[in-house]
Amino acid sequence: MNKKRIKRMIGTAIPLLFIIVGICYGGYVKSHTFTLAGDEQIQAVTGTVKVTSPYDTEVIFIDVKTGDNYAIPYITSGSSETIRLEKGKWYSIEKGEGLTMSIINVRVA
Repeated sequence: MNKKRIKRMIGTAIPLLFIIVGICYGGYVKSHTFTLAGDEQIQAVTGTVKVTSPYDTEVIFIDVKTGDNYAIPYITSGSSETIRLEKGKWYSIEKGEGLTMSIINVRVA
């Protein structure tokens, strides 16, 4: 009887744990998702940045210290693309107004 109870408790705890982790991760992503006004600098938290655009555009990331350029050649309206950027480095965005980016830190230039 005792083993059945332990198995039932574990069978209930594991799905609950996955639900709690999923909710926490969703909150983390939401708190690190920003729509840019145009004069901010961004920093990749995980090394990958997801960019969503409300209009057709190209996005150019410029490393603040070295001036190196990284680009997403074309994003169509309403779609998203990802780009790998180095963690810990700050980037300015050319024509960044209205773009929504996630998992990033933001500072005003």
